[in-house]
Amino acid sequence: MKRQTKPKGFGIAATVLLAALFMAVAIAPAMGAVEDAADGNGTRDTVNLGSLFTDGEEGTASATCVGDVTVQAGYNTFCVQWENINDKVFDGHGAKFEVKVWDANGGEHIKTKTVNKAGSGTLCVSFDSLGTGDAQYEIYCDTHTLFNIVDSDNCVAELEYT
Repeated sequence: MKRQTKPKGFGIAATVLLAALFMAVAIAPAMGAVEDAADGNGTRDTVNLGSLFTDGEEGTASATCVGDVTVQAGYNTFCVQWENINDKVFDGHGAKFEVKVWDANGGEHIKTKTVNKAGSGTLCVSFDSLGTGDAQYEIYCDTHTLFNIVDSDNCVAELEYT
């Protein structure tokens, strides 16, 4: 009995064709999507909106905005720096930090962080502005114990997408 053999050229050609098809379907659209982006990754700007500070022992909370902001329309990242001091694990104190940014169509984008010990960091929210126009942002924090909450003033400012 003679064994049948498959043509070897067909297997190689099919593999090359499948690889080319994968490249065209998976990679080409991604490359086109970032062609218009400012940094090549699709993100236009990273914008600092201000800072948030809490002191668990003193019972103080403050929010400081940078003021009105103008950014290019498209996908942006908005950040605030936060810091919580004099707060130990299991001492009954804690803090909450929040950044809220609206897009050009009035959609709300929120990021919140709650901590139960001293620390600091950056809180960011990223999204597409969905066009040009006027909007706003708000940053807020509080410090709390089991029986008391001390809020910062909500820091609100204008945001314009151009």
